Amino acid sequence: MLALRFAAMQRALLLPCLVRLLFSCDLAAQPFQPWEFWSDVTALPRLPAGDQVLLHGSRCPSGCRFDRTSDGDTRFLRIDGEEQVLFEELGAGALVRIWMTAGQGVSEPLNPAIRIRIRLDGESTPRLDLSLPELFDGTHPPFAAPLVAHRLEASGGNVSSVVIPYRAGCRVSLVGAARERLWFQFTVHRLPDGRDVQTFTGTEDIGRWRALLANPGTDPWSSSGGSFLSGSLDIPAGASRALPMLAGPDLVSALLLDVPASARESTILTLRFDGETTAELPVAWFFALGKGGNSPTRSLLVGENESGSLYSYFPMPFFRSAQVTLRNGSPLALRVRYRLRSAGRIPSADSGLFGAVETRAAQTEPPNDVVFLDRRGQGKWVGLFAEFGTIGPPTEGRSVLEGDERVFVDDSPHPAHYGTGIEDFFSGGFYFDQGRFGLALHGAPYHFLNDAGEDVTAAYRLLLTDAVPFARSLRAGFENGPTGRLPMRFHATAYFYGRPDPALQHADAFDLSDAAGLARVGYAVAGDAVCLEVDSAFEAEPFVAVRQTVCSRTTGASRFRFRVAGRGTRFRLRRRFDAALGSPAADVIVNENFAGKFPPVAANPFRRFQEADLDVELPFGPGLTELRIRIVPHEEPSLGPFTEARWELWSGPALEALDSVEGGLARR
Repeated sequence: MLALRFAAMQRALLLPCLVRLLFSCDLAAQPFQPWEFWSDVTALPRLPAGDQVLLHGSRCPSGCRFDRTSDGDTRFLRIDGEEQVLFEELGAGALVRIWMTAGQGVSEPLNPAIRIRIRLDGESTPRLDLSLPELFDGTHPPFAAPLVAHRLEASGGNVSSVVIPYRAGCRVSLVGAARERLWFQFTVHRLPDGRDVQTFTGTEDIGRWRALLANPGTDPWSSSGGSFLSGSLDIPAGASRALPMLAGPDLVSALLLDVPASARESTILTLRFDGETTAELPVAWFFALGKGGNSPTRSLLVGENESGSLYSYFPMPFFRSAQVTLRNGSPLALRVRYRLRSAGRIPSADSGLFGAVETRAAQTEPPNDVVFLDRRGQGKWVGLFAEFGTIGPPTEGRSVLEGDERVFVDDSPHPAHYGTGIEDFFSGGFYFDQGRFGLALHGAPYHFLNDAGEDVTAAYRLLLTDAVPFARSLRAGFENGPTGRLPMRFHATAYFYGRPDPALQHADAFDLSDAAGLARVGYAVAGDAVCLEVDSAFEAEPFVAVRQTVCSRTTGASRFRFRVAGRGTRFRLRRRFDAALGSPAADVIVNENFAGKFPPVAANPFRRFQEADLDVELPFGPGLTELRIRIVPHEEPSLGPFTEARWELWSGPALEALDSVEGGLARR
């Protein structure tokens, strides 16, 4: 029903769009790169097709307490001469976040004897070659503040938000780090093709991005036009009052409220866009304040400004109407001053509606992750404010912060993001050992012991250039402490954009253990293939054993076909495989057209099963009936054999399967 409503809203917009075409009609959804949210107030809510955002990091492969610090655990994809390769992508995309930390119990300066090298588009000469501290110390533009921060500024973490696009691959390696105890995370976009991508040179004009990050708490869209509605609401105890309703299509580009500090927990904010409630939570948690008191959040898009006003600058699109309502949950009458700005812009047709979800747990339930965002349909996750608390006393100090984030996208049992610790997710390090801090994209505004002696830490992060897209589902959560067994108090607000209709449909699949399925798709393999039953699990908690037939080979290609019909040219190919020894890269050929590459994967002999997705757009034309797929691995002996256990086809809305698997979304 929600999907039908959304489609009807877009159809209803066509006529007024034609009338306003000469002015500001954006419904045509002009091309843009998904990390370029700063380019326009309408950009952040857009949900571009075929974009994946993935995290490569130094996570522990076995689910152990501390992430990859043991002697002999190299933490690398492979060793290439004097270089330790951290990760490698082989298609188009962008490296949008680099985070690192080092130390023995406390954060320490990064070792200047280690160099970091970044190569783009298959080049032999590094595009970037710096000592590790130089990447974050602000002395080498464009790696300069506020796009980078070192451990004293980010409380234990070193982080870069410089966007590094590439058309045909990215490789990051270190020199001199073979025995270094170093933690790292790299966040990357993976795109279907690089037609519109301009490879990073270091001379790009990033003035707009830099200016936004330099002034958190000020209006980032002040030059984008629009008009304010201002006034005040007198709200009796227990009553609700609404701000003026806005008529669409348009965007809310600013919401500012003056709410007394004593009433922020009891005043409930409700957002309704196009008749649907997308947020309902206390203003203290919508504006990422929590119990901050004199240490409020002051991020780029949400928080409390210097004058004490609560602000949200998240662009909030709507196609028919927007309504903001406040409910006074206190026993006293309340007066609230407000400012509400409509942007005077028509949202792009591929925009999602803005929403916020509050999650509260007096005591979490190990060994399951505490989930703070669980969505169906399509969308993107763009921010989190969270408060983590121990339960006690006695407590284990701040060890709840050892929990890793795990983000599962589009019904895959393999996490697209698997972090190295809660403080690392918020771009700090070592339990924020340099104290409270606040930057435009991330911070830890308060830490205290409550009256019960329990340790309380709050942190925020905006995921903007690194917003996590999903085509049909997203489930994001944190591990309970270092091994998933430590219950904690948890209170969080997650910010997102979404639409109820999925952008991908499950079209077909086959397991290599299913003889009938293999015959149906015409599976054939050349070379030295060996097929065995494997008992292991995915990199998730709690540990769930999986038995799967896996075929491996060091030579030759495999072939199979999926039957399809329709005019669509977009699909996603999902591969399940065994990463016990790592996995070499592989070329994907579809109907004799090169379609893309699966990148190499580091070894995990403990949780062996993984999945990888490849989004493809090819000019097949109308009347397409069959995808003839050939998988050709690269020769990379250091990464073990190429393996495959299951293949799936996911199609865009215009591509329909003729031979779908019984049960649709049922997974083996």
